Formats: sequence, C-alpha cells, structure tokens
Amino acid sequence: MDACYHPAGVSGSGRGGVQVTALAAVAAVAVAAWFAAGTIWNVRRGSALMRWMQGGLPLLGERTSVLWRGSSVLEMAIRQAKPPFEQVTLLVVLEPRDLPWWGLSRLLGRRDTLIIRARLRQTPKTDLEALDPGSWLSRDAARGLAPGEWSLRQPAAPGALPTWYKTPAALAMADALIEMARRSGMTVRRLSVRRTEPHLQLHLALPPAASAAGDFFQAVRALGERAPT
Repeated sequence: MDACYHPAGVSGSGRGGVQVTALAAVAAVAVAAWFAAGTIWNVRRGSALMRWMQGGLPLLGERTSVLWRGSSVLEMAIRQAKPPFEQVTLLVVLEPRDLPWWGLSRLLGRRDTLIIRARLRQTPKTDLEALDPGSWLSRDAARGLAPGEWSLRQPAAPGALPTWYKTPAALAMADALIEMARRSGMTVRRLSVRRTEPHLQLHLALPPAASAAGDFFQAVRALGERAPT
C-alpha cells in the first residue's frame, strides 16, 4: 500500500488550524474596533451632555467635580449644594455601546439615563417609589422593595407609573411630583422619595439638546423643594 504524502504545512489539520487562527484574528480585530467606536460614541455623548448642563448646574451648586467611570458612566458631584439640597450627585449612565452585546442590553431596557441623587436639607416625611417597569434600573429597584413593608398601586391610566408606598399620604406626593416633572418636559423612569439618604432620586431620559438647561435644573430644584412637604 502506498503511503500518503503531505508536504509540510499543507495537511488537512494544518489548514484547519490556519483557518481557525485567521478567524480568531479577524474576530479580535472586530471586537477591538467595536470597543473603540463604542467608547468614542459614549464619550462624545457624555461630553456633549456635560457641556449642555453647564448652563444650569450653577442653580444646584457652584463647584462640581467630574469623573468618568469607564466609558459608560459619567459622575458629577456637588458637595456643597444650594437649598433645598445639601449634596447632589448626577450620573449619566450610557448604554454599553462599547460591548458586542449592546443590542441585547437594549432589549432588556437599558437606555441612556440621567440619574440625580440628592440629600435634602429637610428630611421627607414619607417614602415612595414610582418605577417604570420597562427600565432595567427600575426593575432592580423594585426587587429591593419588601412586600410586607411596601404596598403597590398599579397605574390607572396608560403611561402612568406603578407606585410603591408605605402610607397612603405618599400617593398624593407621588402624583404631585410626577406631574411637576412631566410639565417640565422630563421623562421619568424612577422617582424615589425616602426618609433615608438619598432623600430624592430621579432617573430620567436624557433631556433634549434643544431644551434649556436652566429651565431643567430649575425644575429639579422645584422637585427638591416639594418632596419634604
């Protein structure tokens, strides 16, 4: 029987190994390119929003520290805020555009979100959570509400938010605050008022670039003034 002869480097297994290596190299380049493009996109988006906010942030406080946490979270802290606040932290939480499974995260409800967390000078008298069930952050918050401690009011109208509360008085507060926010053009994904810190927490869709930052942050102050009453 004649022996089969394969020149060095041309065997079937060798060709398969070369193909796998080439595919791995292409995949690595594609992932790196995706990461770079997504990072640039998020940094530009976050930086543009930060520039927009400069027109209104002095209404909350004069000195703001800024820190990027990775490519998807921009944090701005106001340690000495103006009344009705003592401290305010703003987080711009962006979609993970630098990751290949970005599309899956969108299906799960992750969207660009502006989070405002505030310690108020006057402690609120009640606790409430109005949560958009389509928001991934709101779903996380809802899972932390103990059933025996919180009651739930389901929305009675399309577009209204389910509201968790501890006392019936909180429902009137929730309705008033959400109406104030919506009249100001805010799209609310979470509105939280607590007797513990942070006293006020807002999760909002990013404001339109054409809107006035001063009007937006004046509305945030109005919400902070209303929450403890």
